[in-house]
Amino acid sequence: MQRAWHHPLPNFVLSAAIQRAETLKGLSLEHHEALVLARRARATATNPHSDTARAQRHHLLERWAQQFAPHFALEEQTLFPALARAGHTEVAAEALMQHVALRELVARLRQDDALALAAWGDALDIHVRFEECTVFPLAQAVLDPA
Repeated sequence: MQRAWHHPLPNFVLSAAIQRAETLKGLSLEHHEALVLARRARATATNPHSDTARAQRHHLLERWAQQFAPHFALEEQTLFPALARAGHTEVAAEALMQHVALRELVARLRQDDALALAAWGDALDIHVRFEECTVFPLAQAVLDPA
């Protein structure tokens, strides 16, 4: 029996990435890993003092340094200021506040705060969905792709 091929990206991320302007495609595709990590963080947080949860925190902090901190910096240096200049200060401010909250949770994870794992997973999931459903469509509608 041949198994049907299933793409690992959630449908909204896959369809959004396909429809994204070239300047946003990379950021949109990185959201897939973010959603996977968020789900795993919430799943392992049910037993926050377990070896599995400790390993997940360690992995998350590595990925934060390698991928997510640069991702956030790029958005904060380019995308959010451009949205603010285009008159969408509320959306830019909300996205930036979410970044600040996620950084605070990462700081707690660095201090080995086991209870921050679930909160980080929830906050990242909310943030990715906000960017995919609000920030990126708005940016495509109002910003010059050049």
